[in-house]
Amino acid sequence: MRAVILAAGEGSRMGVHTEDRPKAFMDLGGRTLYARQRAVLDEYVDDVTVVLGYAADNVRDEVGGADVVVVEDWDDYDNAESLRRALQVVDDDVLVLNGDVIVTEQALEELLGAFARAPDGRNVVGCIRGDQEESTAIRCDEEGVVTDYGMIRGPQHAGVGVVDRSTVGPAASYLAGHREEWYPVVYPAFATDAVAIPRAHHVEINRPRDKVRAMRKLPMVATSEADVEI
Repeated sequence: MRAVILAAGEGSRMGVHTEDRPKAFMDLGGRTLYARQRAVLDEYVDDVTVVLGYAADNVRDEVGGADVVVVEDWDDYDNAESLRRALQVVDDDVLVLNGDVIVTEQALEELLGAFARAPDGRNVVGCIRGDQEESTAIRCDEEGVVTDYGMIRGPQHAGVGVVDRSTVGPAASYLAGHREEWYPVVYPAFATDAVAIPRAHHVEINRPRDKVRAMRKLPMVATSEADVEI
């Protein structure tokens, strides 16, 4: 299995935290968010690809042996294009992780366990249990199969999922027609099971206040005054 970390965007809502580097490579309690992701992922995957775009040259030396795909025109598209370009060079099951999300080993094991039990050719995607409409959501039928995705009411998309290797090629072709959308549109387009991830085992950082919450939630401490700006 190969992990694909989507880290091409600017993360403009983070202000000074991303003024010269992608959000995934900002400092988070003395380590980058990316380094924290790799600390969890590396035990479960064989290879890692990181998709860069904004300020890519500033972090090339920080990818830690991962393969790199650079989306030079990253600001012309949304992250569907980032995943599409990564899938074009992958021939394996793909664990997709948003560049601004950290999950625990337990959450990852639940997701991968569900993938291993799923029928052949089935994808899985993580979601946070409970209906909400503040963040992008995954909507499912009574059997837990994904039927819709977007700014809709439903369980929050957890920013992590697995695309089965048999879906990689078709998914890349599908995303070619959806380059200006968010990549999880691929999940309702192909057979995908939703997997509940405990909220306590998930962190997503969109704004500076989320960074503060992350450092309180995980074993982190602020390293400068900039880290606690809200």
